Amino acid sequence: MVRTLITYVIPFLLPILAYLVWVWYRVRYAKRHGGKAPALEQGPWPLLLFLGTILVLGVMGTTALMRGSPAGSSYTPPKLENGRVIPGRLED
Repeated sequence: MVRTLITYVIPFLLPILAYLVWVWYRVRYAKRHGGKAPALEQGPWPLLLFLGTILVLGVMGTTALMRGSPAGSSYTPPKLENGRVIPGRLED
């Protein structure tokens, strides 16, 4: 569950969270100093969704490049020995 959050959810929501923090700051600034506050409904939502998607793809690509095993490795599936499950692993 945590891996799903770190890999998909947090990178996708990061641009939206940054935009919401900026709008919150600008509304407070406009109340103190006058001026017009930005309208949340008129925000750059398609751009934010696009940037979130790009971040998710970047995290997935980075994870794919940093994890893994050398070429030619073979996968040994999990098996049951003496009532205990031996997890699967990659062997050279």
